[in-house]
Amino acid sequence: MKLRSSTKIAIGFVIIAGGSIYGYQYLMRNSIMSQKFATIVPGDVNLVGINAGAGFKIIVANQMAQLVQASDNFGGQESDTGGATEGAIKKRVPIREMLEVLKGNEKALGTFIMKVNDRDENDSWPPIRVVWTAERLKSAINGDKVEEAKLVHDLNMNLDGTPVQNLNRASMENGIIIDYPVTIHVHADQGPKSVTGRVEEPFKPDLLSSIEKKLTDKQVTNEMIAGYYAEAVQGIATGKTKKQDIAKAIMARLSPDNANELSTAPERILTSAQIVVNESHISSASYRKYDTTNGKMNDLTIEMTDEGRKRLWQFSEDRVGTQLMLVVDGIAIAAPRINHELSQGEITITQMADESLVKHAVDGLNKHKKG
Repeated sequence: MKLRSSTKIAIGFVIIAGGSIYGYQYLMRNSIMSQKFATIVPGDVNLVGINAGAGFKIIVANQMAQLVQASDNFGGQESDTGGATEGAIKKRVPIREMLEVLKGNEKALGTFIMKVNDRDENDSWPPIRVVWTAERLKSAINGDKVEEAKLVHDLNMNLDGTPVQNLNRASMENGIIIDYPVTIHVHADQGPKSVTGRVEEPFKPDLLSSIEKKLTDKQVTNEMIAGYYAEAVQGIATGKTKKQDIAKAIMARLSPDNANELSTAPERILTSAQIVVNESHISSASYRKYDTTNGKMNDLTIEMTDEGRKRLWQFSEDRVGTQLMLVVDGIAIAAPRINHELSQGEITITQMADESLVKHAVDGLNKHKKG
């Protein structure tokens, strides 16, 4: 059938119009994907992305989102119901400290390093903290006689591992806390940036630890302590017990190898974490609640600013199937999955069970905009 001229013109217009729309979308998408955005400092409300392949995953347990390390050392697995096993919960990454470090808080970095390496403070730490910095320890070990005498007193041991004449019970119970720096590298707009945190670690000579172990579950008296100490001293004098090189043991804690070991996991976490948007990139938020067979649920809708939309679109472009974390005041309250490129400037996080957390997020975002 031969087409009339008017039909040809109409078809041609549709093709041209369609091509213009798709061409515009193609150009806009390419423009956004090639745009370089400055690194965002975490705010009170953040959408946090975790780069794939970094060895971490986001899970949901007890209606809360968690970031866990998905390696053999972190043996937790996600359950069939979407929750997490006990192992995963124990090995979760401390989100609040992570965000503080991304803000540049070096005090938080020390805590973050200790928690990630399972060296955070616990019940085994001494009741009285006798803190020795790395700088003072090196001075004492390298010949400063005044500092050496103080260290020998606090350890109740000579630095070569020989016992002192009398046992100081306070030294046996407390030992010392070694305070030393650990440096990690994080991303910044100008390139990698070095940040240093202070890590604390209890230290007590092996001889005193062995005496403490013998006193466990006993009605301890000074005479009993003196007897065990005399026995330990005799063991070293006769060669039955090997002397511990105290100076060497302390310097091992202060070594670059130890610092590098402690920095590896925290650095990998901080490198993989990205603040996609914070409250400054959100124009408004609202939620609706409704009944389901599993009880009352809430859907949270977040409207982005133009820059927020572009940032979210760029981040989601090659991350379909992965998850984001919605973090409010340091608490991850949801882990929405990216089902498609987020190009529309609005996201809805569905089936959130805790209305109080959702309302707190909405109030915080809207209050920020009013301010």
